Order: sequence, then structure tokens, then C-alpha cells
Amino acid sequence: MSLRIFDKIPKSILSKFDGLQQNLAKANLKITFQVYMGLMVFTSLLSGIVAFSLAILLLSSIPFSILIGLIVLLSSFGLCYIYPMFGISSKARKIDANLPLTANFMAVLASAGMPPERIFRSLGNVGDEFGLGEEIRRIIGDIELLGLDLNEALKKGSLRSASQKFGAMLDGIVTTTHVGGDLAAYLREAADKYKKVRVSAMKSYLEGLAGMAEVYVSFMIALPLALVVMLSIMSFLGGGASMLGNINPQVLLTLLVFVITPAGCAVLLLIIDSMTPPR
Repeated sequence: MSLRIFDKIPKSILSKFDGLQQNLAKANLKITFQVYMGLMVFTSLLSGIVAFSLAILLLSSIPFSILIGLIVLLSSFGLCYIYPMFGISSKARKIDANLPLTANFMAVLASAGMPPERIFRSLGNVGDEFGLGEEIRRIIGDIELLGLDLNEALKKGSLRSASQKFGAMLDGIVTTTHVGGDLAAYLREAADKYKKVRVSAMKSYLEGLAGMAEVYVSFMIALPLALVVMLSIMSFLGGGASMLGNINPQVLLTLLVFVITPAGCAVLLLIIDSMTPPR
């Protein structure tokens, strides 16, 4: 069904989603671009229709229901579009957090005189500890199954890596080995650099967490309380529906308490989770 939907999408529109295809590869999702695009369209249409139907039943306002349906449709499409980015971000954060250890591990092996290909095979055995298991296995697979040499496999791995920093390190390894440089020295310098970046990232995280606490108090505690009091008074006194587009204040109060506020808290939790550096 997804492939049939994909076949009906104009090519001029598909050309604007090249970035999505790259994100699917970086997130290593086990789904093709064609199927994912068809699934995005189907999910968005279904969500919009369901939201419109529920709004009609609850609000009895066709214009407002159409607006809600369109908002849910576009939101669903947007969430499907950025979903691979969540996977990329999660993988990248784990890789970046362990990058100083990864570089040190490789530097020790390079200092012992181990060839670069053997270094990556050894890293593949413990790659899951550093969040690099999938990345390294795909590189080794390119060498063993596709017959690429190490430098070509590393360049390909750099392009599809979820972590830009790890991709840059792979490019540096390719350049160093190509010109005959000291690989161990390069990896030691990379470890020191990424350690300093990690410390700076932790400081930025603490500052951002303080800002999110202020947002939570303002928009998830103070504002809902004020709206609950206002809507309760309007519902008690009556006549408030005309000010709200002929919508019953009790309905809005129910949506605020059971839908909007929990959804806002969930969004904040997702944002904080995306900001939190992995251990």
C-alpha cells in the first residue's frame, strides 16, 4: 500500500525530500525511502481525518474542526519527517559522549603497531560499548561484502555516520594513512580535543536545563492554572461561549486538563531527553 501511494506522489515533490533519504540511511532504519514516504502520506491523512471527526463530535463547529484536522495532518507529517532525526540525534549523542574513549582505544592499538584495518576490526568487537557497533559493522561489511578498500569504506562510513564528529575523525584517519602520517599521534590529539568538547557540552547542558526549568514553571504550571481559573469562572457565569467562537468553556477546560497540558509536558520531556548527554 505504501509503495502504491508513493507511485502517486509527483516527482517534483519527491525531489525536495533528498535530505530525508539521507537521514534514513544515517538513522539506519530498516525501511526504504519509497515505503517511508508512502507511510508518511497515509499516516498524515489518517490522523487528519480522525482529528476532524473527533472535533466535529466534541465541538460541533465545522470551521474549527477543519482547522484542527489540518493542524493534526501537518503535525503528523512533520513528526514523520523529523522522526529519523531523533534516531540520528540519539545515536550521535552516544557516539560523541564516548568519542574520547574511542579515540584513546584506537590510539593504543595504533601505538602498538597494529594496521588500521585490524584496528577497526578490534573496535568492531567492542563497538557496542562505545555506541559504534552498527557504524563499524557497516564499514567492515563494505570491505568484506562489497570489496572496498579501507579508505573507500571509511569515506562511505563518514558520509552515513550519525555523528559528524566521528565522520570527521574517519576522514582524518583516511588523510593520515594516505599521506603516511603518524596515526597514533593523530588519534591522541583527537582524544584530547573531543575530551575538551565533552566538558564544554556538559556546561552548555546545565545552562540549557536551567532554561527549561523556567519554561516548565511558566507554561506548564502558572499558565494552565490561570486558564483553569478563567475557564471555570466563564463556565460558572455563562455567556463565555460567544467570546470563544461559540465553544463551550467546559469543553476547552477538559481539553486543557486532559490533552493540552499532558501533551506539553510530554514535549518538554522529549526535549530534555534529547538534550541530556548519555552516560
